[in-house]
This record gives sequence, C-alpha cells and structure tokens, in this order.
Amino acid sequence: MASRFAVRLFCAALALFSMGGMARAHPHVWVTMKTQILYGPDGMVTGLKQDWTFDEAFTAFALQGLERNKDGTYPDSVLKPLAEVNVTSLKEYEYFVRAKTAKAQVRFKDPTDYSLTFANDALTLHFILPLEKPVPAKGLMTFEIYDPTMFVSFSFAEKEPVTLAAMPEGCAFQVIAAQGPQAGQLTEDFFSRLTSSSSYGAQFADRIQVKCP
Repeated sequence: MASRFAVRLFCAALALFSMGGMARAHPHVWVTMKTQILYGPDGMVTGLKQDWTFDEAFTAFALQGLERNKDGTYPDSVLKPLAEVNVTSLKEYEYFVRAKTAKAQVRFKDPTDYSLTFANDALTLHFILPLEKPVPAKGLMTFEIYDPTMFVSFSFAEKEPVTLAAMPEGCAFQVIAAQGPQAGQLTEDFFSRLTSSSSYGAQFADRIQVKCP
C-alpha cells in the first residue's frame, strides 16, 4: 500500500510529462509555500511550520483514481497515508530545508503534526520541522528552502509568505527570492545526474533571514 501511494505522490509528475509528447524540462512540480518560524517561551528558535501547496496538475495526477467523498473532497483514509509517505520520502533530502546561524549549520529532527488537505483543486502538505536542538534567537539566522535536483520548484506565497510565532522583541526578518539562472536552459540529462547531495539547486533557494539583537 505504501509503495502505491509513493508512486502516486512522487512519480505523478513524471507521468504527466511523459504522456502525449509533452515537453520535458525542469522543474516538474511547483510548490507555493508559507513558512512560520517557531519560538519557545524562552526565546529560543524551536522549528519551522511548513505549508506547501502543490500545483493543480501534480495534484490531479497524485489523486487520480482515488476515493472521493460525495462533496468532492477526499477522506482521511486517502490523505493520511499520502501525507505519511510524503514526509518519509523527503528525509533523504533533509525536507528541502537548510538552516544556519552565523557560526554553524542547524539540524532538524523528523517532521511532526503532518497532514494533507485538499482545497481549490490543490493538495497542501502541512508539517512542523523541529530543530534537533533549539538555538538562541540572537544574531543572524538563515533558512533556505529548495530542491537540490530542481525536480520541485519552491516559491513563497504572495500574501504572508513568512510569519514568526512568538517572535522575541526586536527581531526582524526579510524574505529573499531566488535569483538563479533559468533551469530550462539545461538538458534533462544534466538534471538526471543530480542527487540529494548536489549543490546546484542552492542557487534557486528562496531564503528567510532573521536578525535578533
């Protein structure tokens, strides 16, 4: 059962671009994201809350043939297994999120509170990504969100793309959109050689910079 959902969720885009002579070019999946940076009562950064909305074409292929409710929504028996396979499969890619302070890289634990919702013909993946160890909010902290293989394109939502939950006084943040070259200028063969450890996708990373006194 798990493999069935994995094929649907992560290979649906491949099916989309292999049918009907449609052109092949990276990326294949588009995600619009919102990120909330989480702080504990002691002012430590504890993690990120992610909301990723997949494009309609990918959503349609991922859900093709699956059970629907009479009102057109999808039951938990469909969405829960899809969410679990999604976050499990993303572990190899460190959940497409990188974080660092001015001094060191910051590691994450496995996601918690993950779920999928369906609205406006699109799937949205929700999850909390806890830091392995909470870090002080002092100084500069940077978060980058990208796919190293460029199979998935991430971009921030136009409205409230980033929020800070229980932000300590005096902190400020800015969102920096990626300014990398056009991925479409490269061949499919180039992208097929990229792996989860590749650095190519970093130049397409959308960044969040948070600075606290």
